[in-house]
Amino acid sequence: MQIVRQVKPEKMAFGLFHGALLLFGIGGKLRFTANGRSVTLNPGCFCLLSDEAWRGALCPELPQGHFEGFFLSVEVEAADAWSNCSLGIFAPDFSAVLEQIRDFGPGVALNGGIHGEHVFRELYEAAEEKEVIFTRLKLAELFLLLNRIPIQPEAEAYLPRGQELLIRHLRDHIISDELHYSSLEELAVEHGISVSFLQKSFKQVYGMPVYQYLKSYRLEKAAAALQNSDRSVTKIALDAGYTNPAKFSEAFRRQFGLPPSNYRRNNQNQNG
Repeated sequence: MQIVRQVKPEKMAFGLFHGALLLFGIGGKLRFTANGRSVTLNPGCFCLLSDEAWRGALCPELPQGHFEGFFLSVEVEAADAWSNCSLGIFAPDFSAVLEQIRDFGPGVALNGGIHGEHVFRELYEAAEEKEVIFTRLKLAELFLLLNRIPIQPEAEAYLPRGQELLIRHLRDHIISDELHYSSLEELAVEHGISVSFLQKSFKQVYGMPVYQYLKSYRLEKAAAALQNSDRSVTKIALDAGYTNPAKFSEAFRRQFGLPPSNYRRNNQNQNG
């Protein structure tokens, strides 16, 4: 059963594709004009492009000198049928997600949320695997993410190329080594910048302070664990950096509107 029209997502290339496509960014920056609108794709962002919109795209630019990404076109009925049969209560609603994306219209750069860059890249790399099932599972994970996050337009960050690349590198450093990450001061000294520059630039690129971003990222991972595993809330809280389950529950409720146990139960009921 074919979920992705191309057996694997197409790595970035300028060309003509047929049908409605989702274009995902995982590295660098791409800027072009479609439907009279300027589109800028950063890592972790994506947009819907109709065949007509892509054919009419004008003057593609690479402000950072490179761009990594992939096109994805989903056969919705086949995707929903496969995921419901294979994943049961964990099956994403492909139709609902695509409908939500279509509401923004083609050519609007959308933000994939805090966890987006990693999930996009994992799907990109999964395309190299010979086992089709692995790519399908990563595709399902992608749509579970898009179904959970509040999809919203991307806010353009106006920073020189070198500064934006540095901030995105620092973000990757922070989340990949989050358990051992100690202070902004150490991170700033390591990269030869001031703490105030780091804080200001990080907020300009990601829309929130570093500590708030890291906290939200951990809670995003906790929400995914609640939805996709049967691990206890206490263990998930510990992984998110909370030794006190009550404080974890309070922080989780502020971000997602429900306590962890209710969030898990609601997701199971919706997919049951």
